[in-house]
Amino acid sequence: MKTEIQEKEVTLIHHKSNEQKTFVMRQFAPGEEDAVLECITEEYGDTYYRREFYDKYKLRQMTESGSLLLFLAWCGDDVCGMQTIISYEPEETRLEAASQIFRKIYRGYGLPFELVKYTYEVAGSLKPSCIYASTVLFHKITQTMCEEVGMIPVAFNFGSHLTSKMHNSFALGASEKYGQAILILPVDKTDAGDVYIHNEIAESVERLYRNLGVAYNIISSKTQNDCSEIPLESELKISVNEREQSISIKVYAIGQDLMDRVREVKKEYSGEYWTIQLILPVDNASALTAYEGLREEKFFYAGIRPLCSEKEQIFMQYTGNVYFDFDDFKLTEGFRLLLKDILKQYGG
Repeated sequence: MKTEIQEKEVTLIHHKSNEQKTFVMRQFAPGEEDAVLECITEEYGDTYYRREFYDKYKLRQMTESGSLLLFLAWCGDDVCGMQTIISYEPEETRLEAASQIFRKIYRGYGLPFELVKYTYEVAGSLKPSCIYASTVLFHKITQTMCEEVGMIPVAFNFGSHLTSKMHNSFALGASEKYGQAILILPVDKTDAGDVYIHNEIAESVERLYRNLGVAYNIISSKTQNDCSEIPLESELKISVNEREQSISIKVYAIGQDLMDRVREVKKEYSGEYWTIQLILPVDNASALTAYEGLREEKFFYAGIRPLCSEKEQIFMQYTGNVYFDFDDFKLTEGFRLLLKDILKQYGG
């Protein structure tokens, strides 16, 4: 990601004290790694899940390569907060707005929302298919900010991180693992095309695409000819996070061996806190067969992953016996409605 980015200055008033301060938001410059670490370690200590941010060399390498756009907010010479925009592998056409962290003494001015607007303008100028954001489920401040700039709630990622290994200034709740609420802002991709969605979830998926305001065509039937054309081998990328006991399975192409491969992963990582998030392409009728197989393996629908690449996708989630306190989640109305759809399947 290469673009010329102008800094922006804002003057804000604290919502309680009425104190006025001027802030400057600008792109990270080499040599400011300590400022990034100051934001992260004050809030998370050494527990933040993006481990690469603790390595100054890796951080600078990512920013210099363009895979990471990093923005800092300053008040004079004092760093106030940060946010990132991340690009992904070639088949991904999205950009992810992530890692917004603010120091405690600069909260209450509305600066996070200003940084969201600033960084999303930058991301939009790069013409991705969409902007993607994932927010935590133990407070809804970021969810609300994202929705205020037009983002749409579309999915959850359950069990991405162990609650016991995360420490910050918010109450994390009683769930054994915490998850993320995912939002999408359409940018350059405005037509999802044909999406093959099982009848069991078609109503929920249709509502989400309608909320996004993009064109789509949901197909929920398959023919014998569709089933016979499924290739023998699947194309997968399996990522294992030993520290957080979470697995991501990204399916690029569905083959007849998909369920055998999934069962192998479940068997190998069958410990107490292991969870699996599977990203399933829904661009052809094989998705309907795969969905049925995944449901038999106790996966459940967790929302859609729209506009992120050429192929439309949905999230399927396996949580094993991990305990989640759904009543404790802090959610906007849009996410509460989606969670209601998901809980119809949860544990089924």
